Order: sequence, then structure tokens, then C-alpha cells
Amino acid sequence: MVAALLTLMDGVESQHDGVVVIAATNRPDSLDPALRRPGRFDRELSIGAPDAAARGDILRKALARTRHRLAEEDLLAVADKCHGFVGADMALLVEEAGLSAVGRFVQAADVPAADQVAELCLELGDFQLALQRVKPSSLRSVALSLDESARVYWRDIGGQEDAKQRLREAIEWPLKNPEAFRRLGIRPPRGILLYGPPGCSKTLLARALATESGVNFIAIKGPEIFNKWVGESERAVREIFRRARGASPAIIFLDEVDAIASKRGSSSGESSVSDRVVSQLLSEIDGIEGLDGVTIVAATNRPDIIDPALMRPGRLDRKFLIDLPDHPARVAILQRRLRDVPHDEQMDLDDLATRLEGYSGAETVAVCREAALAALNDAIAAADAPAKESIRREHFDRALATVRPRISPAMMDFYRGFAAGGAVVTASW
Repeated sequence: MVAALLTLMDGVESQHDGVVVIAATNRPDSLDPALRRPGRFDRELSIGAPDAAARGDILRKALARTRHRLAEEDLLAVADKCHGFVGADMALLVEEAGLSAVGRFVQAADVPAADQVAELCLELGDFQLALQRVKPSSLRSVALSLDESARVYWRDIGGQEDAKQRLREAIEWPLKNPEAFRRLGIRPPRGILLYGPPGCSKTLLARALATESGVNFIAIKGPEIFNKWVGESERAVREIFRRARGASPAIIFLDEVDAIASKRGSSSGESSVSDRVVSQLLSEIDGIEGLDGVTIVAATNRPDIIDPALMRPGRLDRKFLIDLPDHPARVAILQRRLRDVPHDEQMDLDDLATRLEGYSGAETVAVCREAALAALNDAIAAADAPAKESIRREHFDRALATVRPRISPAMMDFYRGFAAGGAVVTASW
């Protein structure tokens, strides 16, 4: 088939004057190279995702065919939230908004009258619901944030106020005030590394950042990239960055980044898969296509084994230590976990937080869970209804005897030493 097409195209100019062959694809790298040489498909046009202004035009044309109550500023606000949407995605968004409007209308009137149906219009709330359901088509085959049930907000994370503020400055501010950054000549960071002991909210912070900033979120766990076939791991990295560029502004979250970006030369074999993946990561970050609107957020428990080339300025150039929660943070976590469950209102949370010194956020949550189970066991043993039981101090005493902190002082010395001295520090626990 390819050979026949090449033969026909080579004869177009001499036998069919005035004939132009136009082809379209969303996988140009899969084409036979012979088709892309001069004299055949020798002009290539990349048609990317529309920007906010173009999305506004598409939405305006789509709404011209339907009844709606959107003011111009509402229309532009909806278009601004459709990061990475192409024309087909915008059309699907209008369809979903229409379904939402019908559902709203049916709930309001059991048997709609004909004149009421004629008054049915799309409203801003319909589009807000549709935006929760419709995601950019370019990202549907990757791990994409964050449906409503998985959304995390800053308020959901107890403590870590310094980390939250620094992430706002690095990600949210450039998105919300791009003109100010351009005027002052400030270049937003290209990459951020979150490091610290396990269970201290590194992943939660990244998810909250995506939710609060309203950008597309591509979550990748390090081991998921590896493939047994030669070249497939590097292709997976290229594909992730290609999709992120098409859906910008976007955050690429690399969880357990040490699994894919360990120091080159540390693996067995002359050309390990890990080494090639690191080289591909560096190529994508520094690539000629640029990363406008794309920020990399990486998380790790072992910053000392990450390849130093990835840590230099211009790559993962912001490094934030996510420390154990301090006393106010532990109080905030306890308040958050006890807010919606029955408990003894007179319980001294300050004293309890003091006893949780050295516990990570995840371990503090585990203590709350064990205390709730202890309360349930007491209720069942007393033959009372569980709803009448509440969590009391003695339940926390039993939970603290079960859940012990796993992060040693040596581990914390390592992380704080890394923060002070960088990669010269090596883990020794």
C-alpha cells in the first residue's frame, strides 16, 4: 500500500497538473519516512489546541445555535477554564451542558408543559457541571486529574503552610498574573521537587495544587513508565510531554521520581533503561519545543539518588523539603479528622498533638482511624448502637499503643542535611 502511494505521488506533478495531495494525522511519527521526504508530503503544518481566545470563538459559534443566558464575560470565563480543549471537546462540552440543563429542568417540573420546554436555556451552572465531566481528549489515555471525588483542596491538608505558600508563588501566581511576571522579567520555575519522609503529604500537595490552580494534571508514577521493549520507555516519556504541551497549562506530576531518574551509570549494563529514560527526560525539559505552560512537579523520599543533571537550575530548580508536621499542623490534622465524626468535645487536642511528636501526617491519620475502630469495638461489646458511641481519650491511648512512628531521627537528619547541603548528603539509615 505504501509503495503504491509513493508511486502515485511521484507521478502527480508530471501526470496530474494542478493536483495537490493533503493528508491529516494525529500520529505523524508513525508515518513511513519515505512519505515525508521532499517532493511528497514536503509541507507539514502542526495544528495545536486552540488558545483561550480561539476557544471563546468556538464556544460563541456553538452557542449561536442554541438558547442560552450566558453573558459575554461568562462565555469567556468558561473558555478560559477549558485548558487543552480542541474543537470537538468544546462541542462535547456544549452537549453536556445541554444534558445538565435538561436534567435541571426535569427535576424542577415532573410533567413539563410545552411552553416551559420552549423556555429551556443553558445557564452558567450547566457549563460548570459539564466541565467536571468533560476532559481534554488528548489526555483521556493518561492518568488525569481529578474527578470531583478525588479533588483535594488546600484546606484539606493540615499544616504545611510554608509549602502551600511556596507552591502558590511558584505555580498559581504565574498562571493568574502572567502579565506582571512578563513585565518584571520573572520566568516561572520549570520544575519543582518535593522531598521528605514518607507520609508527609507530598502527593496531596501536588493534587491540591492542581485543584486550586485549575490546570490539567497528569499524574505518573515512576515505575509505570518502564517497558520491557527497547525504546518504549523513552517513547512513553515523549508522549507524556507531547500531551502536556497540547493541554497546557498543565502539571506533570512524577511520583516516586527516584524510580525513573536515578543517577546514570549506577545501574548494571552499559545502557540501562533507566539511563535512557533520564536522558529522554532531560531532552524533553530542555527541548527545542519548549515547555510553555507546562510545569513538572516531582516527589521523592530519596533525593540523594536522583541524577544531578535533573537537579540543576532550569530543570527541577525549586526544591521544597516537606517536613514532619509541627504541633499546630498535628492539631489541624486532628481537627480535620474529627470534624465529621462523633467525639468527646472536651478532649484536649493540644495534649494529644504533643503525644504525636515525630508522627508523620499519614501516621497521625492512622492513629485517628485506629481510635475510631476502638470506639466501634467498645460500642459493639456494650451492645449499644454504634451511632451512640463517640471517640474518647482512652480510644486514642489504645491507638497510640498500636501505631508507632516509623521515621527515625537519623532519617530527619538526612533530609535536613540535604536541604542544607544538597546532593553531598547520602542516606545512611
